[in-house]
Amino acid sequence: MILNKIKSNRKDRGFTIVELLVVIVVIGILAAITIVSYTGFTTRAKASQTQANANSVMQVVAAQTADSVANGGGNGAFPTTIAAITGYTSTALPNGVVPVLATAGHPVVGDLVNGVSPIYYAPLGTTGACISYWDTGTGLPGKIFLGAAVAYNAGTAACT
Repeated sequence: MILNKIKSNRKDRGFTIVELLVVIVVIGILAAITIVSYTGFTTRAKASQTQANANSVMQVVAAQTADSVANGGGNGAFPTTIAAITGYTSTALPNGVVPVLATAGHPVVGDLVNGVSPIYYAPLGTTGACISYWDTGTGLPGKIFLGAAVAYNAGTAACT
């Protein structure tokens, strides 16, 4: 009779504290891995979006410059201001990211809007241009050079 009572008590037992702690630790580790992975995905996605925005501006500028020569209406001069870039609208870039003149500054991490950098357009007279942005993937300014432009001086926000 006593032996039967002991066996029935064992059947009614639940999980031990150690078992519960092991499960909680495993869940915590899996959650930490997931959060780190998610952060990496979003950072890379925003860096990719910024680069795509800069390439979009570059394509519009290059097309306008080539078009002016092809139509005989121009000498292939690069636009000297953002306003002179015809065919460009703020809706041409995702999230309404609007390029600003490089004379207003240069790309820094503080410029980010929802993790995406604005695009800076710095003309080199009418012979070229620099397009720059903050690359969140590398943590450095990214640059695209057009025409005679070969360098961008972040200190003076000048294209050379």
